[in-house]
Amino acid sequence: MKQVAVLMGGISPERYISFRSGWSVAETLRSMGYQVRCIDPARGADGLIEQMPSIPNHAPTAEELALYDPRSYLACATSPLLGECDCVVNMLHGPYGEDGVMQTLLELCGFPFVGSKALACRLAMDKARAKLLFSARGIPTPPWMTLDAGTSLDPELLNDLREQFRKGMVVKPNFGGSTVGLSIVTSGNLDDIAAAFARAWEYDSVALVEAYIPGRELTVAIVNEQALPIIEIKPHDGFYDYIHKYTPGMTDYIVPAELDEALAEFITTLALEAHNVLGCSGITRVDFRLDDDGQPWCLEINTIPGMTETSLVPKAAAVCGISYEDLCRTLVEGI
Repeated sequence: MKQVAVLMGGISPERYISFRSGWSVAETLRSMGYQVRCIDPARGADGLIEQMPSIPNHAPTAEELALYDPRSYLACATSPLLGECDCVVNMLHGPYGEDGVMQTLLELCGFPFVGSKALACRLAMDKARAKLLFSARGIPTPPWMTLDAGTSLDPELLNDLREQFRKGMVVKPNFGGSTVGLSIVTSGNLDDIAAAFARAWEYDSVALVEAYIPGRELTVAIVNEQALPIIEIKPHDGFYDYIHKYTPGMTDYIVPAELDEALAEFITTLALEAHNVLGCSGITRVDFRLDDDGQPWCLEINTIPGMTETSLVPKAAAVCGISYEDLCRTLVEGI
């Protein structure tokens, strides 16, 4: 039976969600007889976790994250913590865990690990570059641009942005996830636009702004190169933000999504194209918006999607008769 290291926590804005995913996977693997070691690389060589940490219902602040040193990942990877394990299950969402940093360390140290390799993770996390590749492959993605932190948001620039994104805009950290630092601005108010960039820059030095696509929110999970049924995400109010993602009862999920068969097949094809053009492997999730004209727009790929029992990938897998236990087994037996 394999000895498995499950990485969780980390130093990204998705630290708390990572604990939830990682602990859920670890407990399930233990129940199936695997020997499991839970590790938080934010604590370096002392990262062994014996019990689930207390998880607040909000993302950590930038000040909280600043207390951690990225070099702790190197100390963790080169410590004895991973040395006795047959494989590593990386449940580190967001920067430093999902962006190729930890994958590079694992590759250099020779540890087999679950999921996409370093280059694919780096490309997927860099939303602007991923969109360039989507466009080159003919995968429709909303128009976008980026602005570096420190850019002067003078009235002329703000007016230009309002003119360019007339139907509204989504502003978010270029490297990020779980909608942390994300704003949707449809008011056209210049102060609202400036505030959206300020919020995104709290979490990344580059903000991505893309056209807001009114319509339906869809996602496609891919497991070992096979697409699972499409999920439609319907928050009860507002948009699918951090609170709606992780608070039970605030969002409805329709699996499979109610779509015309030809349209569903087209969206699935686009998801697999996006997965492949970035060189992804293992388990990913591709997010879409479907506009009122029936045109799907690819937003981004998550190379380490949430893996609690109520997360989106397990929901889609269950429709296919794949239990959560089988999904976790696929993680560790597929490498």
